[in-house]
Amino acid sequence: MKKIVSALAIGSLVFLLAACTNSGGAQKKMTAGDLLDKSQEAMDTSLKAVRSHIVFDDYAVTVYDGDIENPEKAGMKYDMQVEAFLNPAKVHVQSKVLPRGVKAYNMDLYQVGDQVFVTDDRKGEWEELPSGSIEELFGTLVSETYPILDLSKFKEFEDEFVLEPIEYGYALNLTLNRDGFKRFKELFPDAGPREDGFSIVDKMELVITINKSTSYVTSFKMSLDMRNYSGGNSYRARQKLNATYSYFNDIEDFKLPKEVSNMAAE
Repeated sequence: MKKIVSALAIGSLVFLLAACTNSGGAQKKMTAGDLLDKSQEAMDTSLKAVRSHIVFDDYAVTVYDGDIENPEKAGMKYDMQVEAFLNPAKVHVQSKVLPRGVKAYNMDLYQVGDQVFVTDDRKGEWEELPSGSIEELFGTLVSETYPILDLSKFKEFEDEFVLEPIEYGYALNLTLNRDGFKRFKELFPDAGPREDGFSIVDKMELVITINKSTSYVTSFKMSLDMRNYSGGNSYRARQKLNATYSYFNDIEDFKLPKEVSNMAAE
């Protein structure tokens, strides 16, 4: 009788262990692709307003015919404070523009639906810009982070992201080599040197952080340092972009300036 009871007990234990093993195996581990999809869906369906701070520093050095003593330096830095209602779009951007070698100035921009209105310290008057002007003003890298990060652009790299749990959420880390950079540049033409040629990527890293409870993107960082050689000339690009997102669905409404309101109503 004791042998029967013992056998039953062992059988029950084996059954329970097998059930636990099957249950654990049935739980699918979340991938970077899953997280990208979940975050994009959450922002598309429930994110109505956001505050963004976007800083983009674009620095380029060109050496012609090997003349390293006389490099040509150029670049632009934008420091943007953004308050945005997303649907319909009503966005206010206050940006400090710092061109290298030229006096810095302040830019004030409003987007109402598809219309964009801008003024700055140099003009003093408002003007309406044509469609696609955000990209024309700030470039493709900034335009895809404004006013919230467009995650669809990064699905191309979903199998290469490294997903890391962090406090309050997750981080998606991505390091790209020369081939990866070529794919990235197809999505973001303003990344890296503007010229074609043989490229060497010294650094190409991206980090996207996502809040666990809301699934909203809370930050995006990109750091790029690369060189390009073409026709006896060398080109170096160093770009840094740092975007943070906060005050989700919790910003105060703002009024349009009278001139902007009048132009938008026309």
